[in-house]
Amino acid sequence: MRRLLSGPGGPSTEFRAVPRVPRRDFRTSFRKGEPRVVLDNVPGWPALHRWNPAYLRSVAGDREVTVRETDGPPRNIFQNLATGGRTSFGQYLDWVLDTAGGLEEITLSCTGAGEITRAVCADGFRSSYYLDANLPQLSEALLDDAPPPAWYRHDPLDANLWCGVLGTSSGLHCDVTPNCNVQVVGRKHFVLFPPSQARRVYRIPQITHCRFDPNLPDYERFPRARHATGWQCTLKPGESLYIPVGWYHQVTVVSAWALNVNFFWPRPLAQGLSAPPLWPFLLRRRWARLRGRS
Repeated sequence: MRRLLSGPGGPSTEFRAVPRVPRRDFRTSFRKGEPRVVLDNVPGWPALHRWNPAYLRSVAGDREVTVRETDGPPRNIFQNLATGGRTSFGQYLDWVLDTAGGLEEITLSCTGAGEITRAVCADGFRSSYYLDANLPQLSEALLDDAPPPAWYRHDPLDANLWCGVLGTSSGLHCDVTPNCNVQVVGRKHFVLFPPSQARRVYRIPQITHCRFDPNLPDYERFPRARHATGWQCTLKPGESLYIPVGWYHQVTVVSAWALNVNFFWPRPLAQGLSAPPLWPFLLRRRWARLRGRS
C-alpha cells in the first residue's frame, strides 16, 4: 500500500507501509537491514500496565530532569534546539497532562500527522516542552519495568524515556547506531527514509538532521523531496519499531500525549558501511575522539 503526500505542481513524496511482523519472524541484520514493526516484542513488560500518571509520580516524580524548550507549538523541537529547562519529572508530567486535556478535540477531528501538525500549530501555544530522559538515571524501577529486547549479543548503549504532547515532533534526522522504539502510552507516527534518500530530504551538512519536513512539505523550497521514497507506520502500546543505522526518521505524537522507550545498540560495522552519506560524519567523530585521547 503506497501513499503520496499532497502537493500541487507535480509528483509528491511517496510512502509505503513499514512491514509488520511477529517477534518469531523478526531478525536484526548486521548488514544493511530495513525497519520493521515488531508486534509482540514486549508482551511481558510491566510498563504496559503500570505506567499511569500516579505510578510515574510515585517512582520518579521528584527526580530532576532537563526538558527541551521552544517558543510556539511543539513542532520539530529537536530540529530547532532551544535552551533546555530543569524541572522535576512530576512538574513536567503535570504540564503534559494539563496541556493534553486541551488537545483531545484535535485527536477526534484530525487523523494524519500532517493534519495534526497544522491543527496544533494553529492552537496558540506560547511555549512547548519535550522530555528525553536517560531511563536508568531517571528511575531504576522504570528501567526494571522496561527491559531491553534481546536483539543483539551486546547490552544496549543507552535507554531513553520520551514524553510529549500531541504534535510534538523530533524533526527528520538519522541515528548512527541501530535502535528500537517501544510504545508504552498513546501513539506515535514515524516517517522514515533510507540512507540513499539523504540528498532528496536535504540533510544538513555535517550533522544528522534534515531541512525537509514531511509533515508539512514545502516543495517550492525543497523540490527534490517530490521524488523521495519513504516508509511510514504508527505505533500503538506494546508495538516496537526497529530502525537500522542511517535511516532518516521523523517521529510525531498523534495522541493527546505519549510515552515511549528507545534503546540504542553498538553499531555493526556493515551497517555503517551501508550508509555512505554518514561516512564523513562518522570519520569526523572518529578523528575527534582520537585527537581527544592524544
